[in-house]
Amino acid sequence: MKFTEPFIRNLKSEQKWFEQTEFTGLGIRVTPSGGKSWIYRFTLDNKRCKMTLGKYPGIGLKQARELLLAAERLKEQKINPITHEKIQQEKSDNTVKKLALNWYSHYVERHLKRPLTIKKQIDGDITALLGDRVLDELETKDITKALDKIVKRGARVHANRVLSSLKQMFGYAVSRGTMQTNPANNIRARDIGGHEKPRDRFLTLDEVKALWTFLDSNQSQMASQTRIAIKIILLTGVRTAELRLAKWSEVDFEQSLWTIPAIHSKASIIHKVHLSDLTQDLLKKLKVMSNSEYILTGADGHRPLTENALPRAIKRIQERVGIPDWTAHDLRRTFATQLGETLQVDPVVIEKCLGHKMPRIMATYNRNEMLPQRQEALNQWAGCLGHLTDNNVIFIHASKQSNL
Repeated sequence: MKFTEPFIRNLKSEQKWFEQTEFTGLGIRVTPSGGKSWIYRFTLDNKRCKMTLGKYPGIGLKQARELLLAAERLKEQKINPITHEKIQQEKSDNTVKKLALNWYSHYVERHLKRPLTIKKQIDGDITALLGDRVLDELETKDITKALDKIVKRGARVHANRVLSSLKQMFGYAVSRGTMQTNPANNIRARDIGGHEKPRDRFLTLDEVKALWTFLDSNQSQMASQTRIAIKIILLTGVRTAELRLAKWSEVDFEQSLWTIPAIHSKASIIHKVHLSDLTQDLLKKLKVMSNSEYILTGADGHRPLTENALPRAIKRIQERVGIPDWTAHDLRRTFATQLGETLQVDPVVIEKCLGHKMPRIMATYNRNEMLPQRQEALNQWAGCLGHLTDNNVIFIHASKQSNL
């Protein structure tokens, strides 16, 4: 007998399962429910074996014969095709996507401070570009080609961040015995996204005045909480994430104090921020709009503002406000620079205002939080910003003259 497609298609089920076999050794098994599976019976090392080649009609007659020939070639080499298939299946299941999910749930979520940043890389880049690749077959060139695609869309810095995550992920796999070597280990960031120069951009007082005036005008066309958020970052020098994840429970209006928990601080320390009268007024405006535990909320009005919301809003207004090439983080740098250059605040006080960790020797011997000095600095800066909109007031750097 030689199978044909019509013959296989027209095989009817019976009360008990039965099998049909053609002269090539290819067989088909029909169950009482009507299911059909291709089978291959063979003898190896004096043992009778049966191998399932797949289900019909998912696997047609032609493909079933090809699978049979592949199994027979393995048998001729004294390799059990059943064992071989199991090994290949295990390899195919051992993919980058599977590793990424395992690494995230067993390491990233437990040990890294901002796991959601890594999660976005996994979902948006790692899985999309390398997810189906089998770990044992992954080569360095496969990773560089994937990273090059990120660079080509204009995200050089992001490509370097993804490379860093890949190195950590594959290092985790090596430590767990899932991989023998780390294929990303020798890839240099400078060969992918290029050398990253630290930004030194900050806004001049004239630019700060132009921005503040723009935010107060109808020309900005920005949501109220976005405009207020930009002002609060300028007034306090907090990081975008610290404000974005802030809760009302952290704010004490009576004590004029905002306590940022260590979990939201990049330095993993509790950071206390004095609230000037101007900052308090802005926060109270947000409070009136809020129905959430978070100070800034996303579109649903309950969850915190998304990570990219402020950067996107700032990018949209750059041309209209007339201040080139600035980011949300540049506002924090503006705060620190102007405290030093315009107000001549002590550098240590500025570091404390920024929530930076002090060098180890200073941290060991100096536990002083310098809250009174920080309060004075923030009040002075708020006063400076408040006067900037008065055209009769011009601030001159204190290094040249002491004030007006």
